[in-house]
Amino acid sequence: MELTLALATELDQKDLTAYFKHYPFEAAAIDRVCCYTSHNFTVIAKLGPLIAGTVQWYVKENPAAGLVEFEEVYVKEEFRRRRIGYLLVEFAIQSVNFYFHKVGIQPRKIFLFVTRGNLAARSLYEKFGFVFVSEAGNLFSDAETDLLYTLNL
Repeated sequence: MELTLALATELDQKDLTAYFKHYPFEAAAIDRVCCYTSHNFTVIAKLGPLIAGTVQWYVKENPAAGLVEFEEVYVKEEFRRRRIGYLLVEFAIQSVNFYFHKVGIQPRKIFLFVTRGNLAARSLYEKFGFVFVSEAGNLFSDAETDLLYTLNL
C-alpha cells in the first residue's frame, strides 16, 4: 500500500475520531478532532484508507512569537519500523514553515514533550535537531518523567 501524508480536513474527522479511540470518552476524542481540523493542524499518514500515524500541532499563544507545540506524535504499533514517524515529523515541520511563511511571520521554535523512557521517539526528534531542554516532571503520568525538547527553525 502507498503511504500518503497530508494535513487533515473536516473530511477526515470520522476516521480521526476512530483513530483516537484510546481517549477515555468518545466526546473528548470528537472535541479534539474537531478542534484540530477546524483551527489547528493534524498531519496524517495513511496507508491506503487506514490512518497509520499523526502529528497534531498548533500555534502557541501570540502567532508573532513563531512558536509551535507538537502533540500526539504517534504511529500505531502495527505500522512502526517503516519510517512513518520520520516522514510524519518531516512533513509536520514543513507544514509549520509553510504556514508561518504564508502569514508573513518568521517561525522560531517547535517544542514537544516526550517521556524519558521513549528512546525511539527521542532519537527520532534528535535526528531533526530537536534538543533536550529540561525535565518537566510528571506531566501526563505519575509513573513517567516528561522531557521538554525544542527545535530552532
